[in-house]
Amino acid sequence: MTAPEGTGHKPPLFDRSAIRMFLGYYRSRVARLLAFTAGASLQSLLVLPVLVLIKFAFDRAIPAGDVAALVRIGVTIILIRVAGTLLSLAMRSHVLHTIKGAVTELRRDLVSRLYRLSHGYFASADLAVLHTRIVQDSERVDHLSNTIFSGVVPALVASLVLFVVLIVLSWKLVLVGAVILPLIWLSSRASGWLVRRDVFKFQRAFEGFSKGVNFAVRQLDLTRVKAFEDEELERQGQHIGELYASGHRMAMSYAVHSHVQRTLTGIAAILILVIGGAAVARGRMTLGEFLTFYVAAGMFYGYVDSLTSSIPELLSGNASLVTLYRFMTDGEPEPYLGTRRIEFDGSVEMRGVTFGYNDAPVLRRVDLAIPSGAQVAIVGPNGAGKSTLVHLLLGFYRPNHGRVLASGVPLDEIDLRSLRRSIGVVPQRPQFFSGTVRDNISYGSPDATQDEVDAAARLSLADEVVARLPDGYETMIGDHGVRLSGGEAQRLAIARALLGRPRLLILDEPTNHLDVPAVGRLMSGLAGRDDRPTLIVISHDRSVVEFAATVYRLENGSLHAEPQALVNAAV
Repeated sequence: MTAPEGTGHKPPLFDRSAIRMFLGYYRSRVARLLAFTAGASLQSLLVLPVLVLIKFAFDRAIPAGDVAALVRIGVTIILIRVAGTLLSLAMRSHVLHTIKGAVTELRRDLVSRLYRLSHGYFASADLAVLHTRIVQDSERVDHLSNTIFSGVVPALVASLVLFVVLIVLSWKLVLVGAVILPLIWLSSRASGWLVRRDVFKFQRAFEGFSKGVNFAVRQLDLTRVKAFEDEELERQGQHIGELYASGHRMAMSYAVHSHVQRTLTGIAAILILVIGGAAVARGRMTLGEFLTFYVAAGMFYGYVDSLTSSIPELLSGNASLVTLYRFMTDGEPEPYLGTRRIEFDGSVEMRGVTFGYNDAPVLRRVDLAIPSGAQVAIVGPNGAGKSTLVHLLLGFYRPNHGRVLASGVPLDEIDLRSLRRSIGVVPQRPQFFSGTVRDNISYGSPDATQDEVDAAARLSLADEVVARLPDGYETMIGDHGVRLSGGEAQRLAIARALLGRPRLLILDEPTNHLDVPAVGRLMSGLAGRDDRPTLIVISHDRSVVEFAATVYRLENGSLHAEPQALVNAAV
């Protein structure tokens, strides 16, 4: 996002590209918005009979002492106001349906965008800030939509109607009031820069505060173990202090903007009162004409004040729009966009694959062919690129040179989401969410039956974990699985990978928390399956490597097969 300071020239108050994105969500809702505008126009026209009645009351009924006529006028005005209220509520319901529909579509697109960005994007992104921006800024866009369609549009329509009425009533007094309009515009533009700057700073401070709270909640144990509570509280206090200062500045800039506008409109009202009153005193206007004009002018300046008071909200929403627009248009997308669905048999291949992060090479001209049903182990020192190789096979990254294939088909052609449904992966650090054991095992397989869950648990040895838990499959495991030990987490992760009956199973250091007997039972069970998947094991553990028919060593960016005896000696 472009900051409003320090570029040598002032950027425009509103970002056109972001506004075009915003309006795009209302393109299919134009008919509803036109109907709303028509309703706003009708509502604003209800002021006309009220003004006529006010003029009649002061020019005819009051001088004549006609109390009955005054009562009828009062009742009629009340009925008009009631009709206006009912129409306003109907319009409000109508426009809310339109706004919420558009914002819901935007939020779906934002979440969808998350799944279209590359693995590398998230490896370097600040996820806490990203979360805050998507949630908070989409809420501000909701407020922006309400401001525009529930506030600005009705006020604009009503002010235009009233402006025409005022010209008809007395164009001379309109000129008196219009003297102040250039000052209102100039002050709005000047205070707009102030508001925009302070809104930007507040939103960044809010992101820092949200990120700090996220860290405090998720890293409580680390903070306590390191006895770092006082220092962490001081660090979080800095975020809170920045939020206080920026919030105070933003609120004051809002207040300055609002009070300046109200003062100027008040000056216009006083000018009209003095000059119009003098016209009545000299007999150039009737009292009814003057009061009718004065009431209409008061309503007009009320709508003008509403429009100018909306500027801070518009600027705040614009800042959020720019943030979301950058998210929707920046960032590296997924490396593969193929659409072909294949009957995956579990075979994968790399041909001359070279890959590195930035300018640091990790793999150099790697050739690898793993046939369907094979059992392969890949060994090597830490940092050799074993996990990177897995990420390339999954299509998370694209090689700098060379190709990756599944069942003999290049990943460029394949619908990777369909392919990944046939691949089970157990990473070094399995991911869990707050929920039950069953929820976490069956994630990604919502139609799995209890028998299928039980079978996957038995094969992964997770059934022993479930049997020890107080509520079995219904046991809550906490955020990130904090209630699980390392070994329990590994077994549940393997059960989840097996539940989809994958054609390819990748285990990246799966036995970090399993003892040797458990490793033997796990690997024997996997090897003995009737529908045995292709198995790729990334490990330094000899007990795992011994189950592999083929072993590769990855070192210094090169991959080569090794005899089993040599690998056993090396590991």
